[in-house]
Amino acid sequence: MRHAKSDHSAGVSSDFERPLNERGLKTAPFMGKFIKEAGFVPEILISSSANRAITTAELFAESCGYEKEVILNRDFYYGYMEEVISALRKLPENINSCMIVGHNPTWENIVSRLTGKFVIMPTASVAILKYDNNSWNNLTFKTCKLEEFYKPRDLM
Repeated sequence: MRHAKSDHSAGVSSDFERPLNERGLKTAPFMGKFIKEAGFVPEILISSSANRAITTAELFAESCGYEKEVILNRDFYYGYMEEVISALRKLPENINSCMIVGHNPTWENIVSRLTGKFVIMPTASVAILKYDNNSWNNLTFKTCKLEEFYKPRDLM
C-alpha cells in the first residue's frame, strides 16, 4: 500500500514529519475496510516510519481488524527497493501474508519489478501480489503475480 494523501501545506519542518491531509484521513480507513471485506487482511503489517505512512498503516489496521503491532522500518522511507525486498526476505516462513506501507516511486518500482507489470500507484492504492514460492528468502524480481489492484478513487 502506498501511503494516503499527505498535507504539503502542514508547516512541518521536514518531509518525514508530513501528516495526512483530510482526504488521506478518509481513504486510509476506507481502504482497510474494503480490504477486510475482500478477504485480504494481512498477518503482518510493516510501515515506513515517516508520519504519513505510520498514520496510513494505523488507520488501515484499525479499520481492517488487524490487531497486532504495526512494525516500523525506517529504511522504507529512504526509497531503496533492495532494502524493502531484503526486509520481506527476512519474514518468518510461517507468515503467509504481509502488507507493507511506503512511498513512491519505490512502491511502484517494487510492484512492477516483482510482477513484471508496470503499475502506477496513486496515494492509498493497494496492490495484492501472489507469491507461490515456499520461502520468503527466494523472493526476487518477476516471482509474483499481480492478483488485485485497488485505487480509492475507483471504489469511493
